[in-house]
Order: sequence, then C-alpha cells, then structure tokens
Amino acid sequence: MHTYPANSPAAISRLLALTMIVDGHISPSEVRTMHHAKFLQQVKVDDDTFDHTLRELCEDLLNNAANRCAGIVEIDPVLLDSLMLEVQEPLLQICLWKTMADIVQADGRVDGREMTLVRRAARAWFGHDQARDYSPADTLAG
Repeated sequence: MHTYPANSPAAISRLLALTMIVDGHISPSEVRTMHHAKFLQQVKVDDDTFDHTLRELCEDLLNNAANRCAGIVEIDPVLLDSLMLEVQEPLLQICLWKTMADIVQADGRVDGREMTLVRRAARAWFGHDQARDYSPADTLAG
C-alpha cells in the first residue's frame, strides 16, 4: 500500500476514495457530495490528486487481495487504522469525518461496510470506544 505524508492531499483523497468504493461502487451523488466539501480546496485536494490517488488505491487493493478471483477485496483492520493515522490534525479530522459521513449518506442508503469505515474513523480520530453504537446519522441530526 502506498504511504503518504501526514495530512497530505493524497492521504485525504485516499480516505475519501475509500469511502466511495467501500460498498462496491461509486455513486454520482457521492462524487457530488465530495465536491461540495469546501475544506478540500483549502487542503489542496483537486480532481487530479483525487483521481491519481483513487487509481493508486484500487491498484493497491487489487494487488493485496487474498481472493481476487472471487471479486472480494478485504482491508485488514490494522492497515485501515494506519490509513486513518495519516490524518493527524484535529480540525482536518473533523472536516474529513463529516465529509465521509455525508458521502455514505449521499445515495440514500448506508451500507454496512460504509458504516464500519466511518465508525473506525471516529474511533481512530475521536477516541470513541463505543464505535459500534456510533452512527453518522445520529451525530449529524440536530
């Protein structure tokens, strides 16, 4: 798996890309939602950076897939946590987490894999020990 500098546009892009593909497809509404995140301009995540990082992520996932023929790609939880730790600035974590939560809700249904990803991010960044009970819909409501 590629490594990126902490808080870099590529590290942010990879988590956004992962949020979009974790359920097996990219929805146009998810892409639109990402483009509406104003903080991305400030952290220099542009279309080229995102596209390049998405391509690298897909290559990494396929190259490391244990059962590629079955069309199943799993990410080791330890690896997933290490990807989360590439984003270290608290304000950036908050903005990124909210964008991830918005993306998973954009197509009108939240897949279990999407929920798992958002919960792992909450645990890694905000220390939520009860991540199983933690839902982006609950947090963003109200």
